[in-house]
Amino acid sequence: MNYQRPTAETIRVTTSPAPVSVRLGDTLLAESRAALIVHEPGHPPRYYFPRLDVKMKLLEPSQKTSFCPRKGTATYFSLKSTGGQGTNIAWSYVAPLLAVAEISDFIAFYDDTPGIRIG
Repeated sequence: MNYQRPTAETIRVTTSPAPVSVRLGDTLLAESRAALIVHEPGHPPRYYFPRLDVKMKLLEPSQKTSFCPRKGTATYFSLKSTGGQGTNIAWSYVAPLLAVAEISDFIAFYDDTPGIRIG
């Protein structure tokens, strides 16, 4: 059984109360009325976008993966055809841990990437 005891380190997932978008310069990367906000201790809140609301034709899977003990294994995406700029600007948990199952196949973007605006 995959039971996780609630602690002060528990992640909260809420629904965004307003539409939210991601832009890189003038290029719209994602726009959604169904985004989730992940509140994780020690990290700023992050918007997660349903894959259907992300312009996937602008992204390509990268080789990078990472593991979070609270969420599971993340896979990353880079912008297509940017010559190294826009590398690993977004990530997704295809099979997250049970405690955050609702973020499965949602995509988050780094808001500290130069030129990225989320709001």
